[in-house]
Amino acid sequence: MGLFDIFKNKKSTRPNNLESTIEGKTIFFHEDDYRQVEIVPNDNLTDLEKETKKVNDFANEHFDGSGYTDIYVRSDDNKTELNQRLIKPNDLEQKLEILGLERVLYVTTGYGQTYRELHKDCIAFGKDYSAIYYDFKDEIVQGIWLTNHWSIDRKQLSECLHEIGKNWNLLLQDWNLIETVDLNNKQAIDNYLGTYDENEK
Repeated sequence: MGLFDIFKNKKSTRPNNLESTIEGKTIFFHEDDYRQVEIVPNDNLTDLEKETKKVNDFANEHFDGSGYTDIYVRSDDNKTELNQRLIKPNDLEQKLEILGLERVLYVTTGYGQTYRELHKDCIAFGKDYSAIYYDFKDEIVQGIWLTNHWSIDRKQLSECLHEIGKNWNLLLQDWNLIETVDLNNKQAIDNYLGTYDENEK
């Protein structure tokens, strides 16, 4: 578990066999990965830059040469929440289809090897641990996040993220790398994903 992970109080619920009670494919993400790589409105850029500086300053202050002496818990407050963009699930899914990944209706989350619970009103496009997820309420997208996106076809992911960014003026915030990516900027996306070819200049 890294320095910038958000730690939560672990539930004392006994392990369950949730996945065996669901008819259909499921996909799982560890609760610590929830919104660690997230898509947010670009109105939050200034606040994200401030938070990034706080994280970097904290890291420099608490690095002892081999590890970190304390944990940073970042703020989740965005000036503009994603639901204010009024993104409809169907409209978002038209963009996610670019990825060519399977649409999974049952998303589970939890921790350890055994605890699982259903993340309600959530859809994923992906397989194994590589996926992009969104959750929704009243037919409005509430959040979009990714796990292990480095294993998704990077050219397709770049195109997908660019389409999402152009349509709703969004950023990608990677809290693992402490990096902000303007999804309106295709070259910035390619540089972030490692798909930019120097020969294409």
